[in-house]
Amino acid sequence: MAVAALKAGAFDYVVKDVGGDFIFLLKSALSVAVDAMRLRRAKETAEQEVREARDRFEALAVERDMLLREVNHRVGNSLQLIASLLHMQGHGEKNEDVKQALVQATNRVMAVAQVHRRLYTSDDVKSVAVDQYLDALVSDLRLSAGMAKQAQLILNADAVETDPDRAVAIGVIVNELVMNAMKYAYPTGEGQIRIGLKDNGPGAAIVSVEDDGVGIAGSRSAGTGLGQRIVRAMADKLGAQVDIQSPQRGTRIEIAFATVRKAASPQPVAS
Repeated sequence: MAVAALKAGAFDYVVKDVGGDFIFLLKSALSVAVDAMRLRRAKETAEQEVREARDRFEALAVERDMLLREVNHRVGNSLQLIASLLHMQGHGEKNEDVKQALVQATNRVMAVAQVHRRLYTSDDVKSVAVDQYLDALVSDLRLSAGMAKQAQLILNADAVETDPDRAVAIGVIVNELVMNAMKYAYPTGEGQIRIGLKDNGPGAAIVSVEDDGVGIAGSRSAGTGLGQRIVRAMADKLGAQVDIQSPQRGTRIEIAFATVRKAASPQPVAS
């Protein structure tokens, strides 16, 4: 009977005796049973609260991702509108220097807009596929350069992912280096401009822009130097070094960067 009762859900059992000593055992058994029931109910309540909290967290995570996509969509559309206005203004400008400045400004805006466009269409709003991003960016640069130069831009990219902020910096760097090569590498004609993205091991990559032009020594650049300052600023943001290789012919510029943001070193606490 005792075994059957325990299998049915009883907490304990007490054997009666004629002397009445079992009363003390009964009191103890009842106390243990009540405490056990309280613990069981507390456990069930805690588990229910954990399930509800997990459900709320998952719902908030989905809502956050939706909001981030919507923000990226709106930002991308706004940047696209700005780029279109700059393009319209440049198309109607007669001064060639002003026209080129507006083209460069348009390309810079589009370099940032492409990141937000990719985040809006991506399943992961926390990372950007840099190889796919550069492919879209190079397509924009080909269009801005005109049909005659479309075949001159060549992209060779490994699959690399990074966070949106670092992707923006990479895109701006590539944009500036490609525009600079278009302007100064081939003064008397046209030639290839090769953009590379190499996976350099866990958490590291190298982006490069290379041409077969006159090289830095042979270039008669009369620019403002704004592009170089932008490249340096973006490289500082990435924590990367700019390596310029310019033999007698051609120029190759490499930027080695970390694909993940490095944690800041803990500061010593004064005693």
